[in-house]
Amino acid sequence: MKRAAVALLRVLVVVTAGCIGGGNKGPTESESPSGNINFASYGKGQVLGNWAKLADTSKVYVSEGYEDLARHYFPNAQILFASQYDGGIAILSPKDARTALRGKPILITVNDYFGYIVYRLGLKLVGPDKGVVAVFNDNGKAHIVFTGTSKAGAGAALEYAMGLKKGEKVKVDDVVRSGEFEGVVLKVIGDNDWDGIPDDGESWYLTSFSALEPFIYYWRVVEGENVTVSGGFIRLVNGSTVYIHALGFNVSIKVENPKNKELTYVIENINPRYVEVTGKARSVEMGETEIKVVSSSDEVNIAPKDVTDYSIIAFGDHRPDGGTKPPEVFLRIRDKINDDEGVFIIDGGDLVYTGRVDEWAELLKEWRWNKPIFVAPGNHEYRGEGINVFHMLFGPENYAFSFGKYRYIIVNNVENNYGLSDETFKWLEEQMKLAVEKGERPVLVLHAPPVDPRPNGEHTMGPEDGKRLLEMMKAYNAFGVFSHIHLYWYGEEDGVQMLITGGGGAPLYAPPDQGGFYHYVRMYMAANGTISPEPVKVEP
Repeated sequence: MKRAAVALLRVLVVVTAGCIGGGNKGPTESESPSGNINFASYGKGQVLGNWAKLADTSKVYVSEGYEDLARHYFPNAQILFASQYDGGIAILSPKDARTALRGKPILITVNDYFGYIVYRLGLKLVGPDKGVVAVFNDNGKAHIVFTGTSKAGAGAALEYAMGLKKGEKVKVDDVVRSGEFEGVVLKVIGDNDWDGIPDDGESWYLTSFSALEPFIYYWRVVEGENVTVSGGFIRLVNGSTVYIHALGFNVSIKVENPKNKELTYVIENINPRYVEVTGKARSVEMGETEIKVVSSSDEVNIAPKDVTDYSIIAFGDHRPDGGTKPPEVFLRIRDKINDDEGVFIIDGGDLVYTGRVDEWAELLKEWRWNKPIFVAPGNHEYRGEGINVFHMLFGPENYAFSFGKYRYIIVNNVENNYGLSDETFKWLEEQMKLAVEKGERPVLVLHAPPVDPRPNGEHTMGPEDGKRLLEMMKAYNAFGVFSHIHLYWYGEEDGVQMLITGGGGAPLYAPPDQGGFYHYVRMYMAANGTISPEPVKVEP
């Protein structure tokens, strides 16, 4: 099997930066591969960097089903059963790694929704694309463990280690060093068949990271085809099937220099009744919220049909008041929204309480919608390990799409003291200008509002950025959809129309006669730019 390039020529990556260092210097004193590693002889990252010099590579302990990884990465080694492992090199399944890494600073655990996950110094990392390299002493022997949340993750750990053996550098900031333990967490993007071995027709992006994961939203090599997506992000590739989460109603798939390989595209989070598929396709199947296209063409497009008046649904703030379980009233609101009309749903954020993986798991068990849903980040979920889960599920934090005579602009304003960077303000104004040029009215969707309608209320964006946002909205006749304040309010501020819908299940902030009731909002979007909100009360 030929090896594919483990690099990307063109990527769009959201990734935390790390210091490069921890060169692969030799040990300061000789050590036996079969004995303890003298960790004191090495700086941070140097144990990992020198793993090949510290290991006895003549034998490898391997979990069942991972033997091909051992043969690929250690072709001359004796392969032994993982059940016999008591030191040396091991290639372990997540199930077997749970025992081998128990009590270590990096370990494998399990969640009843996400399956196997990596636990790194209190941070849980989900997804089958995670690898782990762990080096430690135990019972007088050195242990060098290659594992992950799946076979692909274990292969990523091995590929990373072979790169270190060839002289690649360790990102020291990503390394966990504690006593006689040193380890690193990895992410692989592009192992399309999830077998842990780079193949022809694949292009891997492989890196270590400490907290924030890298994401490549718009590009993959699939069966040797160079696939680029706009108007959505690539959520998953499995073999020759590309799963695309739509970020609106205009999704474009292009294949550069096509080799005429037949690929399957599953476009999720779409409303098939309101779009048309163009481009050569062998088959097109329409589901409730997805479209499946089988094509060998160089281009497939999903475009919105012409619409005039229509309605959408908006709501937000459906987190619990602590714990992991979604509020019961949120489940009733979900069911009523699914029974209601509306082309799509806007969710203003605050989905879970603290962003912890266990909270996300409970929410996702109930995350069932029969319409597309577009989510703005809320301050409760967009923190800690919740940031990674948010991006995995919903993609980029800022994006825009047009439908009918409106352009919907989703923006993250829960960082920077509930503000926006100059770069984001510039992008936002560009989107509003584009809307006006196309004869569309901008509709902004952000979690925190620029104003609090309650007397002496201060649950808002930072004052300066809130003022700047209002001025910009007024200049472009933009309508605002916000959450964050747990009530219903619709009105104007300095001529700017806006809606606050924060009654999706979180504790209410006002009495019922002042908007403090659980609800969602029907929004009637007229072709002439008139927006008419109608709150729908839901009993707790």
